[in-house]
Amino acid sequence: MTKKFVIGHKNPDTDSVVSAIVFSKYLKNGSIPAIAGELNRETRFVLDFLKGKKPKILKKAPVNSQFYLVDHGGLEQSIPGINSEDILGVVDHHQMFGLTTVEPLFYRTEVLGSTSTLLAKMFKEKGWKIDKKSAGLLLSGIISDTLNFTSKTTTTEDKKIAKELVIISGINIKELAQKMFDAKSDISGMSIREIVLSDYKEYKHLGKKIGIGVFETVSTTPFKGKDEKILKILGDIKKESKADFVFFGLIDILKKETFFYLLSDKEDGICKKAFGVSGKDVIVLKGITSRKKQLVPYIFKSI
Repeated sequence: MTKKFVIGHKNPDTDSVVSAIVFSKYLKNGSIPAIAGELNRETRFVLDFLKGKKPKILKKAPVNSQFYLVDHGGLEQSIPGINSEDILGVVDHHQMFGLTTVEPLFYRTEVLGSTSTLLAKMFKEKGWKIDKKSAGLLLSGIISDTLNFTSKTTTTEDKKIAKELVIISGINIKELAQKMFDAKSDISGMSIREIVLSDYKEYKHLGKKIGIGVFETVSTTPFKGKDEKILKILGDIKKESKADFVFFGLIDILKKETFFYLLSDKEDGICKKAFGVSGKDVIVLKGITSRKKQLVPYIFKSI
């Protein structure tokens, strides 16, 4: 018997996890919400706060399984073993990355700050009520991906949908955002490798393999003196994954800037073309807080 799963990308963030949970409810076809790795601290807080159940972890695609992808639309960011013919649908808000299928499939993507926003829209279009817990989950996904509406990816629809979800959930959005960001910034007990890989995505562009990791925090103080360790881990990841280019951005949510780590002259050359800034090991990109909108497109154009 074939099982259907709803799953987000590897190194799951809050938006990908809550989207898998809520989209499985939307489908009403017995699809099982799943995650492609361990929960990060922000998402763990959200599920504890809302008394949500942690989805099943899948490290590879089970035999006789089909998938709905949320918060990503390319196999590079999916768990191993998923083939294009196994995909039943996609709900996303990112760039398209080389997904081709033999048969038509359900595909919904929009220019929004989060997949959670899109799912809330889809419920509204059906005339279906969103239950209180699902509203809280979707609101958390929006807060996380838009950095509480401060990211350049934020749209008027994100804000409008969030206000509606606040009414349904009864949640104080300011208090929730603060607690989420505190949880997101907590690195106690984490190794540098865990931090760098906690939100790491791989891309393929013009035949090149590119890895871009980010870590969002309300304070970069705990990272002082760790540049050398971060660069060493990036070098290890580049070698292990056989990537052509590897980057890491430490994003200061409050100051709205990114400390961007450059492993070699190759990465520095791309950065100079992309952002007009060059430097050794680490540079500061002022006003940049979004990988999707402010890092990936400019890096791709500069390769």
